[in-house]
Amino acid sequence: MLLRTLHQETVDRIAHWIVGGRFADRSALPTEDEIGGELGVSRTVVREAMRTLVAKGMVEVRRRHGTTVRPIDSWSLFDPQVVAWRVTGGLTRDFVDDLIHFRLGIEPHAAALAARNEGFDAQALEDAYRRMSNAVDGDGDYHAADLDFHQAIILGSNNQFLRQLVPLLANTLSISFKLSVISMDTARASLPMHREVADAIIGHDPDGARKALTRLIEAAREDILGVLPDMLWEERSDVERNRLPVQGP
Repeated sequence: MLLRTLHQETVDRIAHWIVGGRFADRSALPTEDEIGGELGVSRTVVREAMRTLVAKGMVEVRRRHGTTVRPIDSWSLFDPQVVAWRVTGGLTRDFVDDLIHFRLGIEPHAAALAARNEGFDAQALEDAYRRMSNAVDGDGDYHAADLDFHQAIILGSNNQFLRQLVPLLANTLSISFKLSVISMDTARASLPMHREVADAIIGHDPDGARKALTRLIEAAREDILGVLPDMLWEERSDVERNRLPVQGP
């Protein structure tokens, strides 16, 4: 258990260096000995950590060339750990914009399809909404209910390709919700917009469903951008407090 914890801590530290911009794309990382010296771990632990990061597409290890950082487009961007590292150590305006645009490119269309689906499971959507409403008053997990609400829409689109995206979308949606819903007051304010989405879908109004979900996502963007400067400041402070110089490239 200790070895596993040490391994994960090492992976987390190196990943945060990368997402935080300590090493640029295609730049060389320090040697295993140098990284091990800074982190206080053995070369074996560093080597195993690099294997984990290679599997996630974040670094490349080449004989005689050492280890280099891969471009962000090569990363496993839907991987839960990669998403978490970026949010806690590399959150940027570009990340938020891409996240919102990604949602806008999928969810409103899924809502319109769900509204056209005569066999749509309205009860699943109503149950998720009810749990969200209860959670703002302290009864239940709001984020879990919010995720179920949005997943019910995508599953209800009755599109085999959109339905296949649900496992990939789940972590991304969760991150978006946690960034935008910073308090139960924020959650309560979003309930009328969720209600509009549900009513349009259940009422088989595709255009209304598309527009309502677009408004909901745009409102989430504003909520995130409203707190982003403070979040970036806190992250920069954390990085500076924990950063130690590494000898080497």
